[in-house]
Amino acid sequence: MLGVLVSSKGARSSGWEDQKCRKYIDIVSYEQRQSYKDDFNAEYDEYRHLHARIDCVTRRFMKLDAQRKLVSPGSKEYQMLQEEIVEEYRKLKQSSPNYYEEKYRCEYLHNKLSHIKRLIGEFDQRQAESSH
Repeated sequence: MLGVLVSSKGARSSGWEDQKCRKYIDIVSYEQRQSYKDDFNAEYDEYRHLHARIDCVTRRFMKLDAQRKLVSPGSKEYQMLQEEIVEEYRKLKQSSPNYYEEKYRCEYLHNKLSHIKRLIGEFDQRQAESSH
C-alpha cells in the first residue's frame, strides 16, 4: 500500500511521481473533476490523521533540540537533554515501530492530494474564465 521505492542510489521516493504522471492529468470534464474529488475525499481523513501524528512527534523533537541548543555542549544540562532525546526516540520506536512508513505515507498523500487539488483548481479557473 505504501509504495515506497528505493532508487539505486538509496534515496527513498514515495512513488508518487510515477503515479501522478499516469493517473492524474489535466481535467477536461466535470465527470473527471468529480472522480478526482472523490479520490481526494477518500484519502483526506487518513492524511489529516497521519499529518497530526507526525507533526506532534516532530514538534516534540524540535522543542528538545531547541532546548539543547541553549545550553553549553558538555554541560550537565546538555547531557540530560541529550539523554531525554535518546529516550524519546527509544519510546517512539517502541510505541510506533511503523513511524517512518507512516511518515512516508503522509508525504505521499500530501503530494498526491496537493496535485489533485491543484488540478481541480486549474479546471475550475478555466471554467470560470470560459463563462465570461
